[in-house]
Amino acid sequence: MSLMEKILRAVSGGPTAKPTPPATPVTMRPPAPATKDAIEAQIDAFMRKVGYADPASRTDANGWRYFQRGSAEGRAGVIKIEEDWHLRVESPVFPLPGDKDLLLPLMRELLKLNVGIPGSHRVGINNQQVFAAVTYPLASLHTGDCARSIDSVMALADALDDYLVDKYGGTSKKRQGQAGARKMTG
Repeated sequence: MSLMEKILRAVSGGPTAKPTPPATPVTMRPPAPATKDAIEAQIDAFMRKVGYADPASRTDANGWRYFQRGSAEGRAGVIKIEEDWHLRVESPVFPLPGDKDLLLPLMRELLKLNVGIPGSHRVGINNQQVFAAVTYPLASLHTGDCARSIDSVMALADALDDYLVDKYGGTSKKRQGQAGARKMTG
């Protein structure tokens, strides 16, 4: 299976995903409660569903919830951007390679991936790391969107990390400030 096929499977929910019933003009999917507390409760419910019995033990002082899927570590939380609250899900995928000759090909590949990834998912660079992420305004979320967002970002990160390590991780050079770069805190 190609990398793009893995990515498409990851962000679409994979072969076992249950299709969302089509919306009719009379019965649309009900909007999720668009409050910070309600979305945090949905994140906690997702965590319990996937095996974290006590989400509070995996929540930091800023409200970020931390979890793992396969080899990918990630976090989800509700953040304020200007005046609006947003769901943010992110996972560090890969530390930037220390070999300068690998940076340009990596950045080109990330840009190419962003064009091909459906929906609002994206990959980018922050603090010497490649990240997979999605950010949605709370007002745009519908029932189930929170869990799907967490699951798909984590699946995307899990699909990308081994590929990027194999392709760009074969360098003995380290970037400055890279010690422990992939580990999430919390």
